[in-house]
Amino acid sequence: MPEFIKAYIVILVLSTFAFHFAKKATAGILSSTQFNYLKNSWLVVTSFAFLTFNFWLFLAASCVFVAVRVKKTAQPLALYMALLTAVPPITAAIPGFGVMNYLMQVDYLVMLSAGLLLIVYFKLKSPQPSFGRINTDVFLLCYLLVNIGLNLIGTTMTDNIRQCAVIFLTTFLPYYIISRRVQDVDHLKAVFAGFMVACFPAAVIGLFEAGKSWLLYTSIQHALNQYWQYGGYLMRDGGLRASSSFGHSIAFGFTMVIALGFYLFVQSTIKNKFFKLAGFGIIALGLIAPLSRGPWVGAMVLVTIYLYLGRNGLSNLLKLAMGGILTLALVLMLPIGGKVMNLLPFVGKTDSQNVDYRQQLLDTSLIVVAKSPWFGNRNFKEAPEMKKMVQGEHIIDLVNIYVSVMLNSGYVGLFFYLGMFLTAIWAAYRAMKRIRTVHNELFQIGRSLISSILAVMFMIAAMSDTLIIPYLYYMLIALCVAYSQIVKKVLLLESLPTQPVPT
Repeated sequence: MPEFIKAYIVILVLSTFAFHFAKKATAGILSSTQFNYLKNSWLVVTSFAFLTFNFWLFLAASCVFVAVRVKKTAQPLALYMALLTAVPPITAAIPGFGVMNYLMQVDYLVMLSAGLLLIVYFKLKSPQPSFGRINTDVFLLCYLLVNIGLNLIGTTMTDNIRQCAVIFLTTFLPYYIISRRVQDVDHLKAVFAGFMVACFPAAVIGLFEAGKSWLLYTSIQHALNQYWQYGGYLMRDGGLRASSSFGHSIAFGFTMVIALGFYLFVQSTIKNKFFKLAGFGIIALGLIAPLSRGPWVGAMVLVTIYLYLGRNGLSNLLKLAMGGILTLALVLMLPIGGKVMNLLPFVGKTDSQNVDYRQQLLDTSLIVVAKSPWFGNRNFKEAPEMKKMVQGEHIIDLVNIYVSVMLNSGYVGLFFYLGMFLTAIWAAYRAMKRIRTVHNELFQIGRSLISSILAVMFMIAAMSDTLIIPYLYYMLIALCVAYSQIVKKVLLLESLPTQPVPT
């Protein structure tokens, strides 16, 4: 039996277990019919990936399938979130014709944008507010225009058109659809629940990978007959770094941090304490499995901010500190205490050279950017200073998204990039403060969103802008925008005088 068939069978078994808990966790938000719709969609797309035996056939079948499914649901973005992590984003170039070598690079995530979000885009009727009326819209548009303008330098018109298509599908479309299509509290809750449907099986699969030292999705390259640079085996201190369906352990850990942020709200809708704790346990184990220290720190940042934003914030932080000290003391008493400490960021010595590389990258990049500070230099890799940063794989690993933005588009690009985050956070924070005593569910959703996006801003200072990572942070930015608009509507309705009921 081929390895990918064995992996497929194991994934089906593990996902069945995970979906049982996901259904219990989301029962307060999704009906049984809605949950099964999302679960079955996940299973079908996963089956396409392992059983079509051809990458292009897989993309075509999946695209047609999601296009049909999205027309039959009232919650298209819940479907999008549920499918977002189902399959690794293996990349290939669509073959060209004539003078064109290829049309564009596509992967599973691009297919979701084209097959699902594009249909939602055409079905949107007079979305409010119109694009450009929100500060975050302006910063996003300026950032994209700066990058499109810089792409014009030293490249062909064909390549420019190709890059514009990629930017539209991977950046503008997810942001625009999520920020405009999520229009009420039920939509917000459905998006959160849909993400749980995606992340519970990913976490359980990752835990299995770490325990068995077997990456289940690596063999999908053979199933689809398509080579991929990601998905390889990475070790840390003798343990396998699980990657689940994400292609890399860092992307896996990054996603689990956001899942934790969303679950902090979702758990408030769960009545059964066992399933509430089980959900926390699944996400926590999914966060541990990739052995990625950046996401661990991100999770600590997220929980700290979440507790601070709640009622009695300072008291909550004190309890967290005391609980952390007690947990650390208990871990040190265990036989594996020394190994655990060695894996922890800041105090452990495992892979300490990675921290040194990140510091050298920042220092070197600042020197290079100083030569062309306004708009950066797309050929920064040719700079003598940057050649010193070439690693054993003969690449410069830009493990800091802020540095990558700064090198490619200068301080102007970085200003607009940061502006997207900060304006979205500020809008969500103001909305959360205003709704605090009016609508408890919206207040709790605001806490989850703000703590998640601030944790993301912290984490992306130590990772590359690849795989699912940009999709997730644009999703969070868009949700913050949608949240602020929903709060405005709710407050407006609350302020309207109640009409007397005629007798």
